[in-house]
Amino acid sequence: MEKLLAYLDEERGRRNKLATALGINPGAISQWERVPAERLGDISRFTGIPLEELRPDIFAKAERGTNELPADASTAGEAA
Repeated sequence: MEKLLAYLDEERGRRNKLATALGINPGAISQWERVPAERLGDISRFTGIPLEELRPDIFAKAERGTNELPADASTAGEAA
């Protein structure tokens, strides 16, 4: 989440642009503890931040050879 927040803070209006692209309120982004798993692809494409940097908790396991997501990965950090 730190990488995403740093990206959003680099340029005025980025949070609003991302929220518009996702179809959510800009305030929802501030409420996330982690990037919601179902939004990873869209956020990665929009920001250019690699998936594994947005959610290393998910992708570190994939690198170790398991295809299983953590039980809470699909709902973690949602506040949209």
